[in-house]
Amino acid sequence: MNSSLRIAIVAIGGIAVIAVIIAFIVSDGDDVEDLVANATATATGEPQSTTKPSPTARPTITPVPTPTATPEPTSTPTPTPTPTPIPTATPTPPPPASHTQEMARLIFEQDIEAGDLSVISVGAAQWPTEALGCPEPGLFYESGNAPYNGFIYVLSDGSTTWEYHANADDSVIVRCDEIEPLTGPKVNIAQAAGLHGSTGVTLMRKDFSTGQFETVNLMTQVDLDRLIDIFDRDIPLSVPIGCETVFRLDFQTPDGLQSIEWLCSEDKNLAMGMQDFWNAMTGTTPVQVGEVIGPYLLGPLPTLPTATP
Repeated sequence: MNSSLRIAIVAIGGIAVIAVIIAFIVSDGDDVEDLVANATATATGEPQSTTKPSPTARPTITPVPTPTATPEPTSTPTPTPTPTPIPTATPTPPPPASHTQEMARLIFEQDIEAGDLSVISVGAAQWPTEALGCPEPGLFYESGNAPYNGFIYVLSDGSTTWEYHANADDSVIVRCDEIEPLTGPKVNIAQAAGLHGSTGVTLMRKDFSTGQFETVNLMTQVDLDRLIDIFDRDIPLSVPIGCETVFRLDFQTPDGLQSIEWLCSEDKNLAMGMQDFWNAMTGTTPVQVGEVIGPYLLGPLPTLPTATP
């Protein structure tokens, strides 16, 4: 190849390279390598490759997540303390009027100096029965209207105290240390005779002309329960006084018939029987026995015989 032709080829190749550079600038640089390769191949007369290289993938830009603001912890408000209410003072009730007569009794019965006595405490009280908290042995106390309101007051001479229980209207006054317990023979009729669980009770009255007891009436279940309740307490026993009883109560108990004789001319509260637990003695029943039996006595009472001398 002569030198003129070679010079021409080189010149053409240089022009082609310049054209590629200009195209790169204009076309934002896409496929630069292909253009350069083609231009070079054209300039040198080498055959162009028919396989186009795969373009290199542009890296994917992973967006940076916007940081989420962490909420500040909510502060728990300090609870405001509830002020403790100041209790209202309850005025001390005045002592019942009976305290003056009880003071007088202490002065005359126990020779207490009047100037030394005073009321040292007074308070309202409630009790489950009419006994006002000081039951006397052998007596029956009602409980149907419980609670029973009243007062407790205490008298003192500076060295000794005396406690009194009074009902609401100050009509009943009890000093508990004056209640004397049963120290002699005693019996609980309801327990000794097995009256609990009785299915009936019949009121009998004695015919003094024959000496036999005759039926007056079968008593109600209410009166049966009440009689058992009245008899369910210790009563004192004493030596028989030799009088004849007027009435008899026949209880139908689970263990058979139990008869309790009641009332004579000398003792309206006397009770006796043939059972061994009497020990050949008689007892003094609460007065409420007569209150239960009274409504069944429609006719006049029989003439009561006098006591045997």
